[in-house]
Amino acid sequence: MGRLSATLIVRDESRFIEGCLQSLVGHVDEIVVVDTGSRDDTIAKARQFPVKFGHFAWCDDFSAARNYALEQASGDWILYIDADERFEVPDRAILDSVLADDGKVAWSLRFHPLIDWTPYAEPRIFRNDPRIRFEGIIHETMRPGIERVACSDGKATGRCDLALHHVGYEDDQAPKNARNIPLLRARLARDPDHLYSWWHLGQSLELAGDEDGAAAAWAHGAAVAQAKPAAARRLEDSLSAHALIKLRIKRNQPADDLLQETLALYPRNLALRWLAARRALERGALDAARPDLEMLAAIDAGSFFDPELAYEKALFRHLAKEALALCHFQAGRYREAAHFYRLAAAGSPDPQGCNVKARLAQLRASTHAG
Repeated sequence: MGRLSATLIVRDESRFIEGCLQSLVGHVDEIVVVDTGSRDDTIAKARQFPVKFGHFAWCDDFSAARNYALEQASGDWILYIDADERFEVPDRAILDSVLADDGKVAWSLRFHPLIDWTPYAEPRIFRNDPRIRFEGIIHETMRPGIERVACSDGKATGRCDLALHHVGYEDDQAPKNARNIPLLRARLARDPDHLYSWWHLGQSLELAGDEDGAAAAWAHGAAVAQAKPAAARRLEDSLSAHALIKLRIKRNQPADDLLQETLALYPRNLALRWLAARRALERGALDAARPDLEMLAAIDAGSFFDPELAYEKALFRHLAKEALALCHFQAGRYREAAHFYRLAAAGSPDPQGCNVKARLAQLRASTHAG
């Protein structure tokens, strides 16, 4: 069985570092921590754990820092992780089988990008091979190297039920704008087709109060995505268009044409289908809204997994159910409305409000039955 090295780069991660390292101890054979200039007690806290330290002078290049960390690792496999992430091993046998598989060059884990969101598949364990290195100054990736090694060595990539939970995005992200916006612009100057960077640039600009700049970035990203061949499209390519649609709705600007165009390209994107159902419900098109609302309300938030895209669990837990209840209520199907309001109450942060609506719908059902 191969040895596993966890590598992470850190800077001022005092709030998160202990939780990350605690999640690794007992599961990995080596922990490599490379500091890029911490001024807080991150390193002091990390020294409480069995870690191998390194230092890398920050040069506005995430790949350079991560590749330095890879060079310090001695394991057969690498787990790439950040300080604000937590490694979850639901069954040790899963990890053992991953590390013992000679036919794989890399593994995708179940990655939860935000607290209370569904996971998607993210390659985070890969062979410690000098041909596999990170590329890109921000939103760095080792996928090209993995693909080259898989092709040349006749190996495959796999997917497993090991998981990573990201817990750092709950904080205010505005302080990162001064670093991220210039890096994103530089990345896009070199690689104007990098769709995730267009989405992230829009997010950062909106956070900085520049909604017009955000709209321009998302519009550019949406145009690049639309030009991709159908066979090369991934659900995450729709992020910029989705963000732009939501911004237009917020600003009371025309959004429905773009929504329908984007849905035609990405019919499996459940967030887009949710937006379309809500828009239909708002204009009273109940028959148009109902099928998607029924589909979304039937999804179990706890077990749902789409390898390409993550979703807020609240969508399945109560939002779609409450919207479906309203759809039934407006159509005069009060018994069905009461049923879905009760289901929504079970998963809602405001169960009292849903239960009141359920009682009203039940009363209407009884009145009409009489």
